[in-house]
Amino acid sequence: MRIQAFLPVMLLAGLLAGCVQDRPRPIAGCNYRAIPMTVPVARPDGTPGLQAGAPGALGAGQEAPSDAFTAQIQTQMAQRHAIRDVEPGADHDQFLVLSGGGEHGAFGAGFFWGMDKVPTYDIVTGVSTGSLQSTLMFLANSPVPADRTDYRWVDGRLASQAPGEPHQFPIRPGTSNLGDLALAYSIGSESDLMTRKLGGPAGIVFKGSAAGFGPLKARLKALLTLQTLDEVGRQRDEEGRGLYVGVVNLDDGYGYAIDMTELGSRIRATRDMPEKLRLQDCYVEALLASSSVPPGVPPITLETDHGTSMYMDGGARFGVFLQQLLPAIGHAATKDARVTVIANNSLESGPWEADGKPALKWSAATFGLRAVDLLEGQVYRFSVNDAEGFGIKLGQMRMAYISNANLPGGEVPDDHRFEGNTCGAWRAIDAKAKPLQFHPNYMACLADYGRSRGVTQAWNRAVP
Repeated sequence: MRIQAFLPVMLLAGLLAGCVQDRPRPIAGCNYRAIPMTVPVARPDGTPGLQAGAPGALGAGQEAPSDAFTAQIQTQMAQRHAIRDVEPGADHDQFLVLSGGGEHGAFGAGFFWGMDKVPTYDIVTGVSTGSLQSTLMFLANSPVPADRTDYRWVDGRLASQAPGEPHQFPIRPGTSNLGDLALAYSIGSESDLMTRKLGGPAGIVFKGSAAGFGPLKARLKALLTLQTLDEVGRQRDEEGRGLYVGVVNLDDGYGYAIDMTELGSRIRATRDMPEKLRLQDCYVEALLASSSVPPGVPPITLETDHGTSMYMDGGARFGVFLQQLLPAIGHAATKDARVTVIANNSLESGPWEADGKPALKWSAATFGLRAVDLLEGQVYRFSVNDAEGFGIKLGQMRMAYISNANLPGGEVPDDHRFEGNTCGAWRAIDAKAKPLQFHPNYMACLADYGRSRGVTQAWNRAVP
């Protein structure tokens, strides 16, 4: 979700501050492993320092990762290095970094669907829509599990094809994890992902949020079956790989990475079916917490090894993360590591417009919307720039985002044609329904644009 779409509601909420909500109840016993993440800063003499809240300078309620946890991560990476010694062409650390971007996650899903071969990444991190992508991208080279049989949720243009418009879609469900991921971004209407609450802005204030993620939760549970999550755990236990999603703790204000592979390992370890199902709910709840921006959708309460707190979209602190994570888990990346960054946005705020035209008038609400848009965009630019610099420093970096920048002859994303219209035209058609966040036809077009980029390995930045 994006914050600025709900700023008028925030202003109204300020006038009706007495309309408070109870904290949502957590799923008991999830006990997520949550790793504190902070931004290192330099001291005046140029030597590395730590921002308040980093390991070694922990804020209230924070704890450094335990020695046992660090030892476990190091054991995992030793396993991974031993495996790479006998895997042809797998002799480098591989990291995948997935950004937020709401509906624009269709781009990243399409990009990977188009790629002929996807590396088996040692560590995958995701924020917001990137967290929703992360599990199936983590399992890109694993077979589709036998228990993923409920595809009643499949809808939208990626599952159908108009005559005379050849492309790699439609996607047949169950063909691959990446195919199913692309289908997850194919919707017939916004109601496939979220349910609006009645009452308009005033209703949002009284009820606490504009919508609920009930349909998205059902879709995630159909995709992330028990065998899918068993495989996540196996990848940790036997292959030494790691999967982390970013969240922000509303109580202490810090960003955390939730270790999804540790949770997958617990799912794999138990034979108690009710316990497996409960931990599956825990897994999905963490992904929803990483994607929830109040007041669009409510915050989510999680029980972690740091206590019980409310959490929201990790993009409030980090647009992407990797270098904030590795020191905290005791992983020293090798000099020849490969970093892949998928930014599910354009990395540009764009011009200030109203109804497709330059904004010639302003109000407190529209001015605030624009300010939040610029601020949010800058957080993502700083985060992506950090990840880019980190990859270059290690040895290799490649990055794709929704732009034709650095792609000679590459088409403008909004000009990409799909089933008779450009992406820009599809967005305008969708806008007539006044969706809160998700534009169905535009998302399908954006996924096809991403696919066309993935087929040709069209990276906006590739630095060997």
